[in-house]
Amino acid sequence: MRKTLPVISTGPTAGSGSCSTAATAPAARPGLPRWRRRGLRIALVRHHDLCLNTRQITQIQKRAGVLPHLGLGYIHTALKTAGFHNVIQVDTPALGLDAEGLRRLLADFAPDLVGVSTTTPGLPGAVEACQVAKSTGAKVILGGPHTEVYARENLHHDCIDYVGVGEGITIMPELAEALEQGDRPDGIRGLVSRESDGGAAPMVNLEEVGWPERGGLPMDRYYSIMAPRPFATMISSRGCPFKCSFCFKQAVDKKSMYRSPEDVVGEMTELKKRWGVKEIMFYDDVFTLHRGRVREICALIGEQGLKVRWEAPTRVDLVPEPLLKAMAGAGCVRLRFGIEHGDPEILRRMRKESDIAKIEKAVTSAHEAGIKGFGYFIVGWLDESREQFRRTIDLACRIPLDYASFYTATPLPGTPLHTESVAAGRIPKDYWDKFVRGEFDSRIGYLVPDAQHRAQAAYRAFFLRRTMVKPLLGHMAATGQWRNTLDGLRSLARSTSNTDRDF
Repeated sequence: MRKTLPVISTGPTAGSGSCSTAATAPAARPGLPRWRRRGLRIALVRHHDLCLNTRQITQIQKRAGVLPHLGLGYIHTALKTAGFHNVIQVDTPALGLDAEGLRRLLADFAPDLVGVSTTTPGLPGAVEACQVAKSTGAKVILGGPHTEVYARENLHHDCIDYVGVGEGITIMPELAEALEQGDRPDGIRGLVSRESDGGAAPMVNLEEVGWPERGGLPMDRYYSIMAPRPFATMISSRGCPFKCSFCFKQAVDKKSMYRSPEDVVGEMTELKKRWGVKEIMFYDDVFTLHRGRVREICALIGEQGLKVRWEAPTRVDLVPEPLLKAMAGAGCVRLRFGIEHGDPEILRRMRKESDIAKIEKAVTSAHEAGIKGFGYFIVGWLDESREQFRRTIDLACRIPLDYASFYTATPLPGTPLHTESVAAGRIPKDYWDKFVRGEFDSRIGYLVPDAQHRAQAAYRAFFLRRTMVKPLLGHMAATGQWRNTLDGLRSLARSTSNTDRDF
C-alpha cells in the first residue's frame, strides 16, 4: 500500500557533506505545504547523450532499447506533491526528437524552469538540451550522477543557471518554490549557482516520495531487447556498500534504503493493471542485498496471485539456492550478474570481492532454479594481457549464461580506475576537466590499444556459437524481439568497428 506522503524538508542535517570545499551549511528552509496549487511551468528532460565515451559497442547499444528515466519520474511526483502540477517529462530518445524537435516542444509548452539529467559521458547531449531550453527563456538546472564529481564546473556553460547535487527529489521542489515566489534560491541544500553553493542534498526514502509519475510518458515507445512489450522499470532499493574500482559512487549510494515488500508489490500490481506490463526490470544496485526482504516480496507476490515476469541485478555472492527457488516461483525470469572478468588477478584489482568458483556456482544455481543468467563483463582492463582476456571469453562461454554484455573499460572521473589509469600514463589527468568545459571532440583513450576489437571478439565468440541457437530462439519467441535480436546478430557478424555512433 502507498504511504501517506510527508512534507519534504530539505534543511541541512548535522555532519552532512558537500560537493566542494567552498560549500557552507545553508540555512534551513521550511517544508513545503501541500495545499497550494502553484503556477510555475516545469519541464524535466532526458536527451540523447551524444556520447563519445560509451562503454558499449554500437551494434548492441543501438538495438538495446529505450528505458524510462525513473529519476525524473520521482522528481515529477515530488513536484506534484508540492503543488506543482504544470509539469511535463520530455524523453527525446523515446519520442524520437532531435534538438530542433525538443526546441519546438519546449517553445510550445513555455516552461519557466527546465531540469536536465545527465551522466558525465552523456554531458554533450545534456548541454545541447540546456542550450535549447535556455533559448526558450527558461531557467535551467542540470542534475544527475555527473554533478557529484563536477558541480560548479558546469556553470562554464552559459546555458546552465543552476546545478543540482545529490537528491533532485528535494532540490527541485525547493527551487521551484523560490522561483514561484520571486525569491533568490539561496540556502537550498544541494543547489549550486554562480552566487552560492548548497553542498549535496542527502538521500530520501523513495517510499515516502510515492511511485514515479508515468502519466504523460510515451509508455508504448519504451522497449528493451530483453523484454516483451509493454515493459516497465522499477527501483526497490538504493545504495551499494561494495567498492568496485570502476564504479562511480554518488553520495546517495553510500547508504542503503529499502522499500517495503508491500510498497514494491503494490507498484508491480499497478504496472500490470494500469499499463498492461508483461515484464518489470528492477534497476536496484543490488536487488538481493537484503535477502529477507526479497523473500517477503516473493511471498507477497504469491499471496496476491500476481502474474508478471521480472528480472533484477545482483552479485554472485548474494544468491543462496533457497532464495533462487523462491524468486523463480515468484516470476523472476532473469538475473543480471556483475561478473566482470574471468581472470582472478584482474578481479582482485577490480575489488570485486569475488572469485571464479563463486561465479560458477551462482550462475549454475540460477540456471538449475529456472532463472536465466545475464553476465556483465569488462574487457580491455588496464594492462590486460591477451591471455587474461581469453580467460574472460572462456568463462562466459563455459558457464550457463543465456546473455552477456562486454563493455570496454572506461575510467570514469572519481573512480579508482581513473586514478590508476592516470598514474600509469594511459590517459591525461585533465581529460574529464576539459570534457566538462565542452571539449567533446575526442574519446578518452582505451586502456589497451585493441580494446574495441576485444569487445567485438568477445561478443562474436559468445553469441555466434552453435550452442546459442536454442537460447536465442527461445528468447525471441518469449519476448517478440525478433527484429532487434536478428539485426544485432547480423551486425556483429559483419562489422569491424564498434566505436562509430549512429544517431
